[in-house]
Amino acid sequence: MSILGRTYLDPGDRLSGYRRPPEPVTVLAQWRGTSRAHPPAPCPSWLHWHGRVKAGPRNVLVRRSDGRRDVIQFPRRLRRPPEGEPRA
Repeated sequence: MSILGRTYLDPGDRLSGYRRPPEPVTVLAQWRGTSRAHPPAPCPSWLHWHGRVKAGPRNVLVRRSDGRRDVIQFPRRLRRPPEGEPRA
């Protein structure tokens, strides 16, 4: 299940300021860790990261209603809209 193209509500945070009511944003791209399906890019052996990276922060690129684009943390900031509201 992909989150790309979906609309979520961004209530803001301490650094960017809280938004009342939460602002709807659309997910344009998401960060994806490496896996067998998506191996890392080729690099010299001396630059290779040894060890397996577990899960990292899931950052997403979002488009705001005024056209700005921001990268924010997905699980900590974005919320699903209430069931009665239409989803993109």
